[in-house]
Amino acid sequence: MSVIQFNIDDAYVQSIGIQVIKEFMERQLSLLSTQTIGEKIIHAIHESGFDHKKELEESRSEAWHEYKIKYLASC
Repeated sequence: MSVIQFNIDDAYVQSIGIQVIKEFMERQLSLLSTQTIGEKIIHAIHESGFDHKKELEESRSEAWHEYKIKYLASC
């Protein structure tokens, strides 16, 4: 783990507290980490050649076909 130091106005620290600032920074770093992981996943999906639009359309078409056979063919 690394330690990062930066200057914060004393009046600001006194008004909201060190713990609030610490928790805020921890949430921001967690969010940044999650965002980085998400970008890696998106990149891997693109690299794999997976076409989610095509897969979605095929699934939708197949479901509609099954629905027609099951519920509309008897009408």
